Amino acid sequence: MPADTLDGELLRALLDESSLPRAVRGVASNLVVLLAHTLSEVPSQEIKLSPPAYFRSALGSSSSERGSAKALKFSAPTRVYMAGSAASGGCLWTSPGAGCTVVDVAVEMPGDYFQEKDYLDHRYHAKRLTYLHALQQHLSHTAWVASAELSSHHADIRKQCLLIKAKKSSDATVCLRMLLTAPANAFPVARLQLDKANLRHLDGGDGGRLPSPHYNQSILEDMFYDEHAKYLRDAAATAEYLEDACVLLKVWAGRRGLLGAPDGFNGFVLSMLMAYLVSTGGKLSPLMDALQLVKGALTLLSNHAVLSAGLWAGAQKKNAADWRSGFPLVFIGPCGLVNIGARVSKSAVAEFVHEAALSAAVLERGGRTAFEQVFLSSLHPAARYDVHLHVTVDRGDNTASGSCDADMVSWRSHESQVNDIVHDALGTRAKLIRVQHQPFVNSSDIRPSHFSAPVTTKKRKGVGKDAAADEDSAGLFTIWIGIVLDPDHAFRLVDLGPSSDNDVLAKQFRSFWGDRAELRRFKDGRICESVVWDSLPSAKRHHIPALAIEYALKRNFAPTVGVEWSCSLLDPALSCKGSSLGDSSKESSPSALTQCLDRLAKRMKEMKEVPLKVINVQPLSAAFRGTDPFPPQPHQLAFGAGIGLGRSDEHMPVCPKTLDVLVQLEGSGRWPENSAAINKTKAAMALTIADQLHSSYATPAVVAEGSVDVLHEGYAFRLHINSTAGGANNEAAEKHLIQGAAHAGVISTISARFPAFGPATQVATRWISGHLLSSYIGEEIVELLMGHLFLHPGAVEPPTSREVAFVRFLDMLATHPWDALPLFVDPDDEVTLDSMQELEKKMDSPDAPSMCISTPYDSDGDTWTRRGPPAVVLKRAQALAARAAERLKALLQGRNWMDAKSLGGIVDDVHLGDESAWESLFTPALMHFDIVLKLRRAALPFPDHALFTGKQIKRRLIKELKVDPDTFQMAEHGGKRGLQLAKLPQKVLTRGPDKARAAMLIGFDPLQCFLREAEQRLGGTALFFADKHGGDLIGVAIKPKADHSGAQLAASLGDFDPLGDFTPPAPPCVDDVLDELLFIGNGFVQDGYKKRSGGRQQL
Repeated sequence: MPADTLDGELLRALLDESSLPRAVRGVASNLVVLLAHTLSEVPSQEIKLSPPAYFRSALGSSSSERGSAKALKFSAPTRVYMAGSAASGGCLWTSPGAGCTVVDVAVEMPGDYFQEKDYLDHRYHAKRLTYLHALQQHLSHTAWVASAELSSHHADIRKQCLLIKAKKSSDATVCLRMLLTAPANAFPVARLQLDKANLRHLDGGDGGRLPSPHYNQSILEDMFYDEHAKYLRDAAATAEYLEDACVLLKVWAGRRGLLGAPDGFNGFVLSMLMAYLVSTGGKLSPLMDALQLVKGALTLLSNHAVLSAGLWAGAQKKNAADWRSGFPLVFIGPCGLVNIGARVSKSAVAEFVHEAALSAAVLERGGRTAFEQVFLSSLHPAARYDVHLHVTVDRGDNTASGSCDADMVSWRSHESQVNDIVHDALGTRAKLIRVQHQPFVNSSDIRPSHFSAPVTTKKRKGVGKDAAADEDSAGLFTIWIGIVLDPDHAFRLVDLGPSSDNDVLAKQFRSFWGDRAELRRFKDGRICESVVWDSLPSAKRHHIPALAIEYALKRNFAPTVGVEWSCSLLDPALSCKGSSLGDSSKESSPSALTQCLDRLAKRMKEMKEVPLKVINVQPLSAAFRGTDPFPPQPHQLAFGAGIGLGRSDEHMPVCPKTLDVLVQLEGSGRWPENSAAINKTKAAMALTIADQLHSSYATPAVVAEGSVDVLHEGYAFRLHINSTAGGANNEAAEKHLIQGAAHAGVISTISARFPAFGPATQVATRWISGHLLSSYIGEEIVELLMGHLFLHPGAVEPPTSREVAFVRFLDMLATHPWDALPLFVDPDDEVTLDSMQELEKKMDSPDAPSMCISTPYDSDGDTWTRRGPPAVVLKRAQALAARAAERLKALLQGRNWMDAKSLGGIVDDVHLGDESAWESLFTPALMHFDIVLKLRRAALPFPDHALFTGKQIKRRLIKELKVDPDTFQMAEHGGKRGLQLAKLPQKVLTRGPDKARAAMLIGFDPLQCFLREAEQRLGGTALFFADKHGGDLIGVAIKPKADHSGAQLAASLGDFDPLGDFTPPAPPCVDDVLDELLFIGNGFVQDGYKKRSGGRQQL
């Protein structure tokens, strides 16, 4: 690729950043030489074979007794040499999850250390571990070695390795991973073939043993380690850019979290795949550059048939069927005996193929951001999988990482069983299922220093660093399951089974599902076994996949102790206090509201005694498109004249929310030319429509100075007259209204296209409000940000769950360069490269908004961001989003989140299944504000929408602002009187429906009124942060440099003579601002609290 292109520059920069520098390679080489010299000085000696407990069962009681007294002749290693990518090329500078450069060092044990039949019953592995212990003991007394720690290679306790770090600071960035190997002639190869049985515990019945292919491979890979290194070196010699291609492919896999699993594709497997495709496979030309090689590799490997058929690096293809029946991935090395992909599981192969297909499709389409989406975007499993489950498994008599009695360590067999059960439980609901044991080590065999989400134990006593130890003591371990859902089938209510005529399959189906299975006759006449999930309310249908998995595992997998899942993690954020998710969800759903509006629109279109006919009615409010966290509920007094109080009147809101609708009138040339006169005429038109509805259908209306609200079928529809058909003057006067209608159309299209868009936007909107940012980041901005994620997902599937959409939303908000690049929401892919570049140039202007979001109806991208958010507020939002994203990823991925060390243990006490897990994401940080105002909940129209109870808010104020608890009682006692908007008083209801209807304040929002007044009086002095969804806190941040021009000054600032002294006044003190706000909010604000702690903190 030409270096002068954008992708060429990005590729070169990425390779320079990721490839192992020559200086670090030199440090590693010197350390290997020093290690070889140190090991050559190990004296020959006799060492005792003392196998650990997990080997004793495999070795047999008699063998272990003899082995404990048996002395082995130890001698120095035959060879010590650098291996892996550091030697052959393509090594990453920083290994994923390690934080340093991990360099493989092969140490070949002498051949006379083993006996002829040591390949049987883990004798080789026991002796190998004993040899490694001897080397560790010698290195621990060496002056230049800082640490030499044992670790499980690929989380396989049978294959230990040694991690060595030097004391010298310049060498501390390199970690040597010592891997013990055996001579190629150590054991007869014929006895380690695929079909050979070498384990006494694999009883096949009739006195025979079952084959042990995985066990045999664990020995053969040590014997032919050097041949693989030679194969890589030979391939690199024929292809100039192979090393760069290997680095690029590893970066691609690392950014997707594909390198963090012991059962996945590690760096060695990826390097061998690239070498195979360039040399033996003949699929790629050695003349290709790095990007072409990787693009070609992803395209080839995205075809599942390629990997299913198997790959042979050697010349001969033998026993293909036997290899494929024994291993999910068959990739035979050049020796023809070792399966390089022996450890790769079935779900890991499916994951790799799925990700390769998505990335190859993006690269094939091309485009300006294709390279960035594929190679620069971090797409860890939390951002790729729609559903996450943590299955707690009782390992029984197994040891820390699995017993050694079987062909594979026990957790690998558990993985396989869970994977099969989950596949049977979901069927076509899922596109991809990934099942992975939460490892104690990562792909570099380094144990993470922090575990972000502690593993569940029987007593839940372990958190943080000790979680694994407590897990061991409780005899439990965790399996993580990630699922990419198919949006067309994921939430169906019926799982269709086999026909009743097929007795065998029907019996298997009933055995699998147990009591959940039932025989049903369907409309087409079929009689089939089925599983029905119709007991769930519509608002909880997204729980169905997780419920199906939980039920199937608990029934069919005996070691299952518990199952935690992510589907319900964010539900509490969308539920009212005192009610569960789904209450009244059907009657306030977008489809129900739209049908209600259609009936009203039909009546308006049929009206004839109006000056101009109504030709169309368009919904505007977010509730119509499913993005409002709390859509309006049917109000008992909004069902028509004389109707009301027929239903429960225990909680009747004073200020019901309105549903904004656009009423389009037919064209006319008689409209006035003045904008004020146009607005007056439109108001008269709205009054006429309301009068006609009342006279014809007894539909009541509430008329105010700036609005006309029609009460229809329990809802208040606020009419906005559209007269653009009347000419250019009308169009200019209604520019903002027209843009709002265009926005509603775009968002409605996205919502109809992606079922998860609405709930995901509700969660994001709730998060923005929960962190008191809703006064600056409006719901239109949130809708557009979320719309971009669904329309332009990049190299991943569009979200099918609110959790993954929320993760991506937080990541984008935190990482997008808002000050330099606009965001494009382009449903029809109509934006050209020239228009993108032109808008980017406008971002360089000092007058450019802090956020620029271009849409089909707003090419300049500033309709909703022209007045905010200010740069300091956006910076705060980004910091909060980054922290919340890390918390959420840690919750979803559990111990697989290898970047948890950046969290500093902030979620050590939170589990995915905890009822309070969501609170850590939505709890606002109050310590950054200079003043916090506590509002009277009774003065809020919908206090039950608040995220937290009054007691929780008090605890936050006491903890973060050091508020004296006694002041709460004083404030509550003095705040009994004032606005009472939570519900209509009983004495008003007793007067009848008409009187009660007249007492309603439709669409009134006291919080916005207070904020407008405060902004007008103190806007140059402070920033105001609020939660418009029932929140009872307002955060106030005093600007460091207060500019009071254009604001009504507080009394303490208004005592200077503008004609005498032109010196601007000094910024007000916190006490003056607090007094002014308490005066403005008399009867609405309960109390105000100042920050007591020292210096001012950054917003």
